Amino acid sequence: MNRRVAQLALVFAIAGAVSVGCGSDDDSSTPSPGGAGGSAGSAGKAGAAGKGGSSGNAGAGNDAGSAGAESLAGSAGSEQGGAAGDHGDTAGNGPGGEGGEAGAGHIYPQPLVDRGKLIVRSLALCGGCHTASGGSELGGNAAFKNSTLPAPNLTNDATGIGEWTDAQVMNAFRNGVDDEGRHLDPIMPYWLFHNMSDSDALSVVAFLRSLPPVSAALGEANPEVAPVTPLSPSSLPDTTLLSTSPDYAEAVQGKYLVSGVAQCVKCHSPSTAGLPVADFFSGVPPANNTAIFASNITPDDTGLMNWTAADVVTALKAGTNKAGTTLCGSMPSAGKGYGGMSDADAHAIGVYLTTIPKVSKASAAPGLEPACP
Repeated sequence: MNRRVAQLALVFAIAGAVSVGCGSDDDSSTPSPGGAGGSAGSAGKAGAAGKGGSSGNAGAGNDAGSAGAESLAGSAGSEQGGAAGDHGDTAGNGPGGEGGEAGAGHIYPQPLVDRGKLIVRSLALCGGCHTASGGSELGGNAAFKNSTLPAPNLTNDATGIGEWTDAQVMNAFRNGVDDEGRHLDPIMPYWLFHNMSDSDALSVVAFLRSLPPVSAALGEANPEVAPVTPLSPSSLPDTTLLSTSPDYAEAVQGKYLVSGVAQCVKCHSPSTAGLPVADFFSGVPPANNTAIFASNITPDDTGLMNWTAADVVTALKAGTNKAGTTLCGSMPSAGKGYGGMSDADAHAIGVYLTTIPKVSKASAAPGLEPACP
């Protein structure tokens, strides 16, 4: 494959102080079997099955179909034909791939695209880095805030991800390796997105493929760097709720969202070289002569004690804390922040954060933060 994007170095970073993402696939879970590969078409070789499914037939002009990805529910595969195939639907029934350039002509179920839109715009906050001021959505950013590295074009153009397979795109943002095997700069938080579930990762790709293509070759000079170890979800605090609690499943979902899809753990935790290391969610006191900071969001009296999950939803979606103070950074912005998050995702995050073990850090208490200017 010709190299069009030298390095997907900054995929899904966030605006301002929040520059990473979160999520979790449980290491102990067992994926559900996939469905059959896509069907129909002629003159192509058979496509491989979705996870655990049976083989499908490739569409016209394919060299061979590739393995299907796990579907939204993890119960059906979607077959992708060779270098440039269309996807089958989540039941494994759609067309085989048609000939053409790699990455062209993909077909994804609308719910998958919609979920990807929520993740990209309102959880992972990709546009904070990958959309230039006044530029096309995710068309790349020559020098995004607080960095001299270009944030690459993520649209389905040959200068973006148009010649990448779905697997290569997911490998870049979950494992930090581009289409030519180069290691990406960890400012692109693959060490968090590594924990993103297969279904959410595929939904991100589906939404990126749906964007209008933009011709902008950015990031070709970004240097290769040494890989970093992914953050293990097991190192993060679990909810203190009993498994019999009616809110337990929601709290578990909240942990997944803040540790592999959204950005909370990175910004609100002490870090070394940009990677969170300890006292997760305890906040980072203001530095560099600024009063704006990531506060303690554990349920301590120096954090979110007496906050409800609904209070967290308000902070995430309306950008105001329990005292009515307007928040800065990514918190209040529906365009580049969490304002567009679904109520369900925001509430799950609230349930999790208000039920984890508390950590005391008076220097990062939410009450110390002034209103955003």
